[in-house]
Amino acid sequence: MQRWGFVLLVGGAAVCLLPATIIMALVSLPSPDGIVMAMCAAAAHASLLALRRAPTRALLLIVACTAVEAAVTGLFVLFPSTLLVLVALHGVAAHGDRRIAMAVAVAGPVFTAVRYAIDPSVTGSAFGPAPWLLAIVLLAVCSAAVAMGLLRRSELRAAALAAERLALEERDRTFHEERAAAAERSRISRDLHDVLAHSLTVVIGQTRVARFTPDKAPAALDVIEETARNSLRDLRRTLRALRDGPSGLDPMPGLADLPALIERMQELGLAVHRRVTGAPRTLGPSTELALHRFAQEALTNAHRHGEGPLNWDETWEQHRLVITLRNAVPAHPHPAGGAGLGLRGMRERLAAAGGTLDIDRSEFFLLRATVPCPQRPSGEGGER
Repeated sequence: MQRWGFVLLVGGAAVCLLPATIIMALVSLPSPDGIVMAMCAAAAHASLLALRRAPTRALLLIVACTAVEAAVTGLFVLFPSTLLVLVALHGVAAHGDRRIAMAVAVAGPVFTAVRYAIDPSVTGSAFGPAPWLLAIVLLAVCSAAVAMGLLRRSELRAAALAAERLALEERDRTFHEERAAAAERSRISRDLHDVLAHSLTVVIGQTRVARFTPDKAPAALDVIEETARNSLRDLRRTLRALRDGPSGLDPMPGLADLPALIERMQELGLAVHRRVTGAPRTLGPSTELALHRFAQEALTNAHRHGEGPLNWDETWEQHRLVITLRNAVPAHPHPAGGAGLGLRGMRERLAAAGGTLDIDRSEFFLLRATVPCPQRPSGEGGER
C-alpha cells in the first residue's frame, strides 16, 4: 500500500466513521457504556495506524477493541467503526498472516451472531434480523474482504516475480555483454598478433641478413619493404573491420596463400617439407582464414624457436582436414616472449571454425589442426 493512499484511508475512516460512532454511543447508551464504546472506537482507529507495517497486529488490536464493544452491547455491529474489521481483514489477507485473517473471518460472524442472539435488548424486542441470517450476511461480507485481500496478495506476488524476472534478465544481459566484450578484446588481440608477429619476424630476419651479408642487402631490403607494406595493408584492413565490420573488405587470406607464406619463410632459412594427401577442396572463408593464421603462427614459431626442418603433413579426409606440423625442439630452447598468446590464438580461431588444436611436446614440437570440411568428390584422391 502506497504511503499517501494509506494516509487517505486512515484519515477518511477517522473522519467518516469515528464521529458518527461516538455520537451514536453517547446518545443511545447509558453514560458509562457510551463512554466505553467511544473509547474503544477511538482505540480501534488508532490501531489502524499499524496496518501498513504490522497488519496482523493491527487486526488483532481492532478485534480486541470490537470484543470490548461486544461486551457492552450486542448491537455493536451497527456502529460505523465496526467496518474497520473489514479493512483490517483485507490488509492482513493481502500483506499479513492470511490464516489469521481467515480464522477471524469465520469466528467473528459466529461470535457476533451469538452475542446478538443473547443480548436482552435484542431478544426483548422485534428489532433486527434473525441471528442465523445475520451470521450468514457477516460471513459473506468478511469472506469477500478476505478474498479481495488474497487477490491483492496475488497481484503483488505477480508484480514481485515480474520485477525479479526483469532483474534476472538485466543481470543476464549484463553478463552476456561483458562476455561479448571479453570475446571482442580477445579477437582484437588475436588479429593484431596475427598481423604483426609474423611480419615483424620477417623484418627482423631480413635485417640480420642485410647487416651480416652485405651482398644480399638489396634483396633483404626489398623483402622488408614488401613485408612492411603488406603488414600495413593487413593492419588497416583489421582496423577497418573493427570499426565498420567485415562487410565490403578485401578477401581475407586463405589456403591459396599458403605457398607464398611457405616460400617467404624458406627465404628466411626455415626448411619446410610439405606433403599433401587427398583431394584439396574449398572451405569457408572463416575456416580458411583460421588455417592461414594457424600456419602463419606455427611457421613463425618454428623459425624463432625450433630447430631443423619443419615437416608439414596435410591430409584431406572425407569429412575433415588435418594439418600436422612437426619440428625438433632445440636442446637449449629460447625463452618465449609471447606468454603463449600465439598458441592460445590458434586454439581459439580453430575452435571458432569448429576445429581443434592438439599440441605435443614429448619428442618433437608437434601441432595438429583439425577442421571439418565438405565431403571429398568421388573419383578424387591420391598423394601429392
